[in-house]
Amino acid sequence: MIKLNVQEMACGGCVKSVTEAVKGVDASAEVDASLETGEVKVESGANPEAIRTAIEEAGFPAALA
Repeated sequence: MIKLNVQEMACGGCVKSVTEAVKGVDASAEVDASLETGEVKVESGANPEAIRTAIEEAGFPAALA
């Protein structure tokens, strides 16, 4: 499991954007994003750095936890 701390997620639309960014890297990834904690958990075999970069390119500062 890949865990990331994602900033600036403020609404359901943000969660959708982050989820779509992750699925752009791995269409079969399972994404669990929490607005309350800013934590995103991803079940994927993809490179964690590629997922972090995709989230950042979607406009959300992200760091691997």
